[in-house]
Formats: sequence, C-alpha cells, structure tokens
Amino acid sequence: MKKIRQSQLISPWGIGQIVNFPNNVSLMVAGLDEWNNVYNWASVENSLDEFVIHEERLEKQLGVKEFRLPPEYREVKNKQKNTSLTIPFVNFPLWYYCPRCGWMVKRTLYSNNENLQCKGKKYKYGLSCSNLEKKKRPQLIPVRFITVCSEGHIEDFPFYEWAHKGQECKKGFGEKALRMITGKSSSLAGISIHCECGAYNTMAGAFGNKSLEKFKKCSGSRPWLGEVNEKAKGCGKNLHVVQRGASNVYFPVVQGAIYLPKNTDQNTEKALEQVLNVYKQSGSLMEGSKWGVLKSFSYAIATERGIDPDKLYDLAYSRIFEKENKEKKIKLKKNFDTEIRLPEYKAILSGAGADNQELYVKVKKSNEYKDIVSRYFKNIGLVHKLMETRVFMGFTRLEPPDYQNRMIWRRQLSKKPVDWLPAVQVKGEGIFFEFDNNQLNRWVQNPLVQKRIEELEYNLSKSRFNDFKLNPKFVLIHTFAHLLINQLSFECGYGSSSIRERIYCSKDSADDSMNGVLIYTASNDSEGSMGGLVRQGIPGRLENVIYELLENAKWCSSDPVCIQSKGQGPDSCNLAACHNCALLPETSCEFGNRILDRALIVGTDEHESVGFFSC
Repeated sequence: MKKIRQSQLISPWGIGQIVNFPNNVSLMVAGLDEWNNVYNWASVENSLDEFVIHEERLEKQLGVKEFRLPPEYREVKNKQKNTSLTIPFVNFPLWYYCPRCGWMVKRTLYSNNENLQCKGKKYKYGLSCSNLEKKKRPQLIPVRFITVCSEGHIEDFPFYEWAHKGQECKKGFGEKALRMITGKSSSLAGISIHCECGAYNTMAGAFGNKSLEKFKKCSGSRPWLGEVNEKAKGCGKNLHVVQRGASNVYFPVVQGAIYLPKNTDQNTEKALEQVLNVYKQSGSLMEGSKWGVLKSFSYAIATERGIDPDKLYDLAYSRIFEKENKEKKIKLKKNFDTEIRLPEYKAILSGAGADNQELYVKVKKSNEYKDIVSRYFKNIGLVHKLMETRVFMGFTRLEPPDYQNRMIWRRQLSKKPVDWLPAVQVKGEGIFFEFDNNQLNRWVQNPLVQKRIEELEYNLSKSRFNDFKLNPKFVLIHTFAHLLINQLSFECGYGSSSIRERIYCSKDSADDSMNGVLIYTASNDSEGSMGGLVRQGIPGRLENVIYELLENAKWCSSDPVCIQSKGQGPDSCNLAACHNCALLPETSCEFGNRILDRALIVGTDEHESVGFFSC
C-alpha cells in the first residue's frame, strides 16, 4: 500500500503526474474514469455524499455540477462505510533496468510492482547477474529518461530506436535485448544504451531540442487514461527529452475560491424581490443602460429599508445575470475577476462572517495604525478564519500555464465527459490590505513609474505572456505581497512556502474597484491556523513588520546588479526582483514569480520617488 496525502492529489501530484514511492516504485495518478469506478463503489453504499463539496461560484466558472474530495483509505471496521477505497495509479515510466548489469525490461501500465528483480539474463558483451543467486539479484529501478510534448502528452524514451540510431536491428532482436550501461563518467556520455546485436549509442546529445526528430514524433500517449502504444491517437509534435523528476514535467492548474457566507436576512430578501419586480416592470425603458438603472433602483430601495446598497445591487445583478444567460442557453463568461475575486474583496472589506462560520473578518481602519500604515492603506482586514476550495482543473508540461488563459490549458482528464472535478477544502487565517486609491493614483502619474512599467511591458511583449495587460498597480501590489510574505516568515513562525498571496487588482489602472491583497495560510496540516498571522496584523505590530519590510527591500545582496536589471527571472519578466530579495516558493505565488519590481516599492538610488512607499 502506497500512501499519499489527500491534498497532494490536487497539487503537486494531480492526475497525470509521476509520483516516486519508496523501494524504487514510480507511478502516475490515473484519470477521472478510474476515479469514477472508486466513487461508484461508494454510491452503492449510498455514501457518496461525504465526498461531494460545493462552491457555487467555481462550479459556474468551470462548468461542472460539483466537486469531489479524493477518497481516503479506511480500514475495514464494524459499520464503517467507504472502506478500502484507493486512488487509482498506473505504472510510468514503463522501462526499468538493473543497476548492476543494465538489463532492461518494459512493463505494462498495470503490471504488479512486487518482486521486481533482475532475471539474471546472460550477456556476452559485459556484466551479467546470471551468476548470482536469485535472492541476491538487485531490484530493478525505473529509468530516469522520459519524453514529453507541449500538448501535455508523455511517453517513454525510445531506447530501442536510440540504440540503433534510427536503423533496423541487424539481427532482428526486439526491445528485450536492450541494456543500459553506466560507465565511469558522470556525464550523459557515460550512459549508453546497448543492444545484444552489438549496436549502441550514448545518451550524449539526447537532451537537444531536436534530438529525437529523426527517430520519433509524439504518438499522443496519455498513460493516465490508459492510452499508450497502439491505443494512443497520434499527435505529431516534437518530443522533448526530460528527466522524470524534472520540474517542467508537470505543472498543475489549480483554481481556488474563498468561502463566502450566505447571510441574507429576511429584510434583504424582501428588498431583493422588490428590486427584481421593478426591473421586470421597467421593460424596454432600461435598454442600453439597464445596469445603471438597476443600480439606481437598488440604492433607492436599500436606503428605504436601511440595508447596504452595494450588497443589494450585487445580489440583484447576480440573480438577473444568471437568469438571462440561462434563458439564452450560453455559458457564463469566464471572468475570474468579476465572478470570483470581486465578491471576495467586498465581503472581506464588509467584515463578513462570524466566529461560528468558515469566514470571520475584523476590519481595522487605517487611522488605528501609525503613519507608516495609515498613510498608504485604507483598511486592514484581520481574517481570523477562512476556508478555501482548491480545484484541480488540468495541467501543462514543459511550460507553466498562462495565468491569463487558464481555461485553454484544461487538459482532458477523462475519456468520457464528467460533470465534476477533484477538489479539497483547506482552512486558515490571513491579513488583508486595501491600498489607498488616492495615493495609488498619485503614484501612477509619476513619469518615472510609467517608464519602468514600459520596460516591463517590453519584456512581456517578447515572452509568451505578450497579451497580458499590465497595470502598474498590479506590479506594485504583487511585489509588496512577495516582500511581505518573506518578512512574515521571519515574524510569525510559518514557513514562506506555507503562506500564499491572493491579489485583488482590476486589470485597468483607471478602475479602482479592487486594489488589495490577501496574505494567508490555508492547509489541512498543523500549519493551517496557528494564529500567528493574524497577530502580526494588529495595531502596534503591523507597523514594525512594514518598517522591516521596507528596510530590507532597500538593499538586496545581489545589488547593484539586481536593482539595475532590465530583465531577469522567468521569461525575463521581472526587473529588480531575484531569489535574494523578492522571489517565493512556487506554492506561494499565483503568477509563477513573474511581474515583480522591488524599485516600485522603495525606489532606486537615482530616483527614490519611483517607490510607492517613498512618495
């Protein structure tokens, strides 16, 4: 029995990922078709509901009926339901070899992983394990080399074709005649693939961009769906050789949403009904300006009933928008900012939730803090409790997903259409910062700021993110989040990999509806909610954190190279930001450690006014 944590099946080891287990076992998480077989067993016992979770906003975004928790393994006990449920895996890579004699064997996707010992096959050209007792023969281990393509397919390295350099075997031997021989050199040239016919080839040059172009094209192999060899549907793209443990073999695409309590009271429901009736009766009077008229109706009725006008308008807008799209039989627009982030932003600033709910926020006005906070921020939200739903929706290989177009990177996770996706719910705490719009707008007008943004835009235009609309406020807020996470990891006891950012920033710099960031931790382990993060946000402590953050940001150990950089980091999409000052672990950043510039926080030696916190 191989063990893996439930949350790790969303990230980093979701469907299609290679997972290395003890005793040299390498497996790949199978697709949702196989997961369905597990859930079907649970439904027989009428106990599927315990795996089902709902997050209405994400369900609309992703076009699914529900989300499901990965099943957990339970021992068989009296009256215990859903026992002995396991996560389906397949073998990958399929090639294994003996570390002593080099004998290679190709297994199947569903071969048993027990007793993987060298068979002791005789070999006239070199060392053999045939003279060893059976119990002393080494265990076979999976090969290091695999191939992937940009479309997300993955398959074994073509060892047979490589050994014969694309030619036919002179003696007609098949794949069972291969050996992987390791020489004295530690380089790739010291590893060679031999055939019993005498042909061989070293692995030197195997990692070149077009190294396999003459031998093989991508076959469209999807082992996680059981599609390999003749079952693969073909692709034709170039294959790239990688090591199976390389970081670019797999990039999970995970979408998350913060839980928002439904706390509409009877008075609000009646007001909503009244607004909807007025909207319906108005008919053609609202053509071309219906949302503006709806807002006027909402504000008038909210004032009359003594409730929050913005909240009433949002409820009315959501109800009408959903109904109209349903009637037209079209999918809701995939606008993540409007549908997911904006409601969260407003809920946090309103101090939503209570101690007995999964979201509990206390909002502090900036005037409760000293000048270093009150000058640049409008509100600080102490998020004592939060719950995040994290949904696995696909993956990429070779390159991380384009965070602007995550929907197009969603891979086929099953052979047959399914109306659900894997997800987990995690709990934690955090601090929310709402930036002062007046200060932001004043800072954006600085020509020196605009010049640095133009430099960053130029770098983006040469990368695969050339359609990203760059908002100067976003770069500022994103960089601030990174520096703050690094600082908080010293102050509150959480490791930086346990702290995350959630950026709330409108795409257009002229739109001030969202300018904030949530720094939070959410996990289902012991680091989920220790309380240390919220305590750092209280008046009297937060000022010291911000002060230390700014002092540390003024100097990087790589300066002056870092601060003067015209492009560094992934895809050269950063200016003054490197591993010594602003980059974070992959789990912490939403945007792959891109679009950062420390100079926009504290300025430079020549132009201090470039820094937001220097103006």
